[in-house]
Amino acid sequence: MAIVKFGDIVRDVKINVDRANNPYEHYVAGDHMDSEDLTIHRYGSFETDDVGPAFTRIFKPGQILYGSRRTYLKKVAVADFEGICANTTFVLESKDEALFDNRLLPFIMLSDAFTRWSIAHSKGSTNPYVLFSDLADYEFDLPPLAEQKVLADKLWAAYRLKESYKKLLAATEEMVKIAIYRDVWND
Repeated sequence: MAIVKFGDIVRDVKINVDRANNPYEHYVAGDHMDSEDLTIHRYGSFETDDVGPAFTRIFKPGQILYGSRRTYLKKVAVADFEGICANTTFVLESKDEALFDNRLLPFIMLSDAFTRWSIAHSKGSTNPYVLFSDLADYEFDLPPLAEQKVLADKLWAAYRLKESYKKLLAATEEMVKIAIYRDVWND
């Protein structure tokens, strides 16, 4: 294993859209991302919403979105569509997939060690924020690429299993509510 700096293997992608000629339909705001949930379940629409001027950063499928405000909330999500986010949301990706498997990135960012680093390097008190340059100095052990791929496969399998259990629990809860409603209504 090699000790690497976050900024040596991760790129902060800063490609902005011309809002006057915006071809994107959707945007993702901080409140569209859920704490410790890698999936984007909600998004806004440029067609129907009044979207502030900070929403200019383009993201693509597979890139990682990271809320740089109140980082203790652990808002890390993997984009599965193209869209726009605010300049306070980092759009991140591996600098070189031959050295660092991008699929591992969100799990590193959800780690307690990464979160402690981001909180310790945050600025401000009411709405603390972190800069990418502060995250760039975070160091961690990076296994060889073959091990990264195995680890990423296992972590994503565990994540998908957890998501399946969450859906099952939600469906079970709905069934219980319906059964209780029927019992109350039929009495």
